[in-house]
Amino acid sequence: MQFSTALRLRRLATAVLIALVFLIPVLYVVMISFESPAQFGAHPLLPPVRPSLGNFTAAWQQGDLGPELLNTALYAVVAAGLSTGLSLLIAFPVARRLVRWSTPLYQFFVIGLALPVSYIPLFIEARDLGLYDNRIGYILLHVEPGLPLGVILLTAFVASIPRELDEAAWLDGVSYPRYMFSFVAPLAWPSIVITFLYSMLFVWNDIIGPVVFLASSSLFPVARGVYSFYSSNQSSYTLLAAAVMIVSAPVAVLFAVSQRQLLRATMGLR
Repeated sequence: MQFSTALRLRRLATAVLIALVFLIPVLYVVMISFESPAQFGAHPLLPPVRPSLGNFTAAWQQGDLGPELLNTALYAVVAAGLSTGLSLLIAFPVARRLVRWSTPLYQFFVIGLALPVSYIPLFIEARDLGLYDNRIGYILLHVEPGLPLGVILLTAFVASIPRELDEAAWLDGVSYPRYMFSFVAPLAWPSIVITFLYSMLFVWNDIIGPVVFLASSSLFPVARGVYSFYSSNQSSYTLLAAAVMIVSAPVAVLFAVSQRQLLRATMGLR
């Protein structure tokens, strides 16, 4: 009994330590985003005496973050949706072994999960196919990074669905697309949410892609905008902290909401 209690305490202490390691930098950025440049210069480690939203207003206007956030939301949602849909369409025949070489194909996606994105071949492809410096091309070029994890997660989830459900649907004359999105998708909803969020987060945080694939400032996502904002405000740490907060807030809210939905979907499957 004492050993079990001590083990739980050690695990709790480890969890708290890990949380602090990740939370302290975040909380520090939040703190200085509400400070004036004068207070930060005089006392950089103290909390703000008079919290102000002036840094957020200045960062929003100087960084032109409004159009860039809209561009990023468009890129991230559409690319993540396409990647998630393709992952489901690939995962089902692989899990059910309806195609030849299902195992090598699955292993191919496992290997792809560990490989970095090859920007130089993608740049050549984008230039030759007319996908360079346009929204459609940028979205299509960001569909592939989310496929490996999506196919792996959804393949494992589809494999747990009884085959009798497939046979019953086919006997009733249910078409393949309807079966996939009306029966399989609701059952695999937790994996679909994870795939969508992972794909969207990759597009949202991508800073190399905008530099390689986009040249027009009107098409820039927010990651490229924050990078340009940093170049012209390297000494304005309070403004930079406010810009980072603005960029991170939509993703943080989405993850908080989706986490609750994912928990409900998981509990519903039990």
